Amino acid sequence: MDFNNANNPSQSPPNFHIGPHRIGGPYAKYVLFLLILVYAMNLLDRQILAILAGEIQADLGISDSQMGFLYGTSFAVFYAIFGLPLGRLADLWIRKTLIACGLFTWSVMTMLCGMAGGAVSLTFFRFGVGIGEATATPSAYSLLSDWFEPKDRATVIAIYSTGAYIGMGLSMFIGGWIVDWWNLSYPDIASAPLGLKGWQVTFIIVGAPGVLLAALFRTLKEPVRGHSENIASIQNHPHPFREGWGELASILPPFSIISLYRRVGFTTPLITNLVAAVIIVALGSLISYLTGRVTQWVVLGVGVYALFSWAKSLAVRDPVTYAMIFRCKSMIYVNLAYPIITFITYGFALWLAQYLLRKFDADLSELGMVLGLSTAICGGVGVATGGVIADLMKRHIREDAHTFMGLISGILTTIAALFVLNAETLQGAYIANAFLQFVSVLWTGAAGGIITTLVLPRMRATASAFYLAMGTFLGLAMGPFTIGYLSDTFQASGNTPSDSLGLSLKLALLVYLIVALFTVLLFRHYRQDFNTREARAIAAGEPAHP
Repeated sequence: MDFNNANNPSQSPPNFHIGPHRIGGPYAKYVLFLLILVYAMNLLDRQILAILAGEIQADLGISDSQMGFLYGTSFAVFYAIFGLPLGRLADLWIRKTLIACGLFTWSVMTMLCGMAGGAVSLTFFRFGVGIGEATATPSAYSLLSDWFEPKDRATVIAIYSTGAYIGMGLSMFIGGWIVDWWNLSYPDIASAPLGLKGWQVTFIIVGAPGVLLAALFRTLKEPVRGHSENIASIQNHPHPFREGWGELASILPPFSIISLYRRVGFTTPLITNLVAAVIIVALGSLISYLTGRVTQWVVLGVGVYALFSWAKSLAVRDPVTYAMIFRCKSMIYVNLAYPIITFITYGFALWLAQYLLRKFDADLSELGMVLGLSTAICGGVGVATGGVIADLMKRHIREDAHTFMGLISGILTTIAALFVLNAETLQGAYIANAFLQFVSVLWTGAAGGIITTLVLPRMRATASAFYLAMGTFLGLAMGPFTIGYLSDTFQASGNTPSDSLGLSLKLALLVYLIVALFTVLLFRHYRQDFNTREARAIAAGEPAHP
């Protein structure tokens, strides 16, 4: 495929149909609408913990770093570990059914969070939420790539991503309102139904709608893989669950070691895997000793080892997909640059509301309403706008100009965040936060478009799952915990809770320097890597199609 013609409408198949439904037509837009709702439920159930953090901390007596672990790492590691085999399953099985099953699972687990009686049970239910939610976005990226033409991909993925910010906004708005309503209605918890507290009731209420949406999503039609680009691709695998289990076994220790041994024996790949395990254990032990946070680094270490094991197993099971992900410089840089951005995204998602509550002693329902609306509206508009800008940059500046969206977003985000954190009044913080929510997500559509464009159709869900896993580890598992840990450290040095958290949030912004480096490297290699996509796949062993 010629890079310079990739966005030419004449090169796309606008008249292709899936059954009676035209690609990019009304039914495709209906699918997109339902996927937005699914993504909204995904982030609503995930993010609801942020507005409830203060209530949960007061009730269960946990610190900032412990809350960072509960919000981030406990969810993230299971989300990432299961996201990889579920992403593989999405490339082999019926994607609409996979999403429906996942939606049902995470909705039920969210409701069970409301029945948790302590930090341990709440942590285990968050594990379940992470596993269920791991089905959504890899499958969604793959579905959207088949329902819409390549020239619209960044815009479509950006529109889909608005669901995340709608869900995040709703979590703030609904969470704050339900807690205040419940606490006012039952000032004496002993008189409340089942003795439930406000934060527990909130989990139950927000989880319930997902069960109904799962049933509706199951009724959708499944598109033909690769149809939107006229690329012949393998459809559903005859034994998808056997392959999916093989993928999971390649990740979870000790099954990963056994699985790799059965495939290659005691050879270099297995030895490399064992050496990596020793290094990860050593580093995890050292960091645990230095920080005193054993649970964080044990769980994260298991996740990192699982991700490494998956990559080594993929090299044996599907060397073409492995080569397209790990031997492509652009894929390496995009899987570093954009996931690092989520360090800020997730860190601020948890801690910004708590910072404003501490600094201004704000009313929870008012804060939730204002932050929720700004997240839903400004974040949703921002992510859609960013996708449109990325596509316009490709068409009117140069074909790889959209690779700079992460850097542009990072510069604007840093400026906006400093205005929020230095605001003298709550109203000033609200105004600056609206701009922050808009600019901090401009990169989203470009990232998804780059990931799905650099691989073949049959690999998109797998590549998307790895990209999301990187964001989960670098962002969700590290951002909230690191900011919380720094806050605990500064408080131990005599700073107020408000000042400690504010300083931690400011220091976190330094990660954008790393983003800038990888963005420049991505720009340098993207054009060549895109132009050689099919050739590289064939050279790695992919059958050539006429």
